[in-house]
Amino acid sequence: MQIVIVGGGEIGLGLSRTLAPRHDVVVVDHTAAIADRFAALDVQVLIGNGTNPDILQQAGVGTCDFLIAATGMDEVNVLAALIAGRIGSPKTICLTSRDDLLQPFGGRDLLREHVGIDRVVWPEGELAENIGRIVAVPGALDAETFAHGRVALLEYRLEAGSPLLASPLASVALPAGVLIVAKRRDDRVVIPDGTTRLQAGDKVFVMGLAAAVAEARRLFHPPAARPHQRVTIIGGGDVGLLLAQRLDANPNVDVCVIERDQARGEVIAARLRRAMVLCGDGTDVELLQSEDVGGSDVAVSVVDCDERNLLTSLLARELGVRRVIARVTRPANLRLFERMGVDVALSARGAAIAAIAHHIEGGPWSLLAVLEEGQAQVIEVPVPAGYPSTPLRTIAGLQGAIVGAVLRDDAVVVPGGDEAIRGGDRLLIVTTGADAEALRRQFSPPA
Repeated sequence: MQIVIVGGGEIGLGLSRTLAPRHDVVVVDHTAAIADRFAALDVQVLIGNGTNPDILQQAGVGTCDFLIAATGMDEVNVLAALIAGRIGSPKTICLTSRDDLLQPFGGRDLLREHVGIDRVVWPEGELAENIGRIVAVPGALDAETFAHGRVALLEYRLEAGSPLLASPLASVALPAGVLIVAKRRDDRVVIPDGTTRLQAGDKVFVMGLAAAVAEARRLFHPPAARPHQRVTIIGGGDVGLLLAQRLDANPNVDVCVIERDQARGEVIAARLRRAMVLCGDGTDVELLQSEDVGGSDVAVSVVDCDERNLLTSLLARELGVRRVIARVTRPANLRLFERMGVDVALSARGAAIAAIAHHIEGGPWSLLAVLEEGQAQVIEVPVPAGYPSTPLRTIAGLQGAIVGAVLRDDAVVVPGGDEAIRGGDRLLIVTTGADAEALRRQFSPPA
């Protein structure tokens, strides 16, 4: 596909890294120096104003498949999408920094009807959604579901003494219907095979039937001693409020929000039913101790400052919080947060990129999830009709990838190597992306 991205900032750069290996990407930005950031990528950079019709025509908007407006200004993004629709007929995706552009007015979606924008993405909203999904699974570092909830994918960090460390994966006793589909060690994601040995500190992704994955959680995280989770949210901005509202609706979660601005705290309290809202600073040790924040199952720091989020996370860890999640604004800090002991470090940028990539790469080959900031992906691959019944272990195009589930008619199969793949199956494949082209050749319909 041909894709035009207006805006060469962090989200534009991240989208280019994700999309350029499989698509023709043109980036439009008014700053000449921005081209240096894209030098290592197979993209075309066009210097100019993204709301200038002549520049957009030069970028190929008249014939492209998608225009993504990803500057830091809502007005520029909306105008670029509007002009693109007048020049050609691409599908348009627009980033916004506020939620009111997501809300229908008078029951009508004005951006879709009158501007022609197909999808509006609010990074903060996507981040809150991702954090809420992770919090819902005790001990998990990431959580995804596919096939209408029938297939689950969870990420955990292995602790010393885990039963998964003793033997190669081929000898590990996992519940039926579960596979370990990826591991990350030393900032590198790899697809394991039967000879792979896991180490303490590895992050592992487990995938399979939802019920079986839930049973496998005991191998990674001890059962909760109490039915309720206590969650402390530090920071009551957009992300903090959205997350608190989501968790407040869950009767098995007790929520406390710490917000240092009293007026904002009153707004938050008015929008929540059960949660406690405290006025204070999340870096105030006396406050954290007096409110027994250390007894929380999860602490989530989502203020709009990396330094404060890191300090608050370290204080929560020191006080005994079992799981710490932090928002990271600068992408370069993601690994730093993890090395400093933060269990889950997430960015609104990464959440937005994953949402946009998922929206674009639909159709026959669907991108279902982006893992570890794009180092691995979950894709859905249809097996063409007439494909000969072939044992999974003999399919050459799957080196460097793993089939986590097979959707066959109304059934879900978690395959072993002898499982026969046949025409009409849909494969949920975890891959690092390096062998995507080989997968396409293997499962493309005959000419």
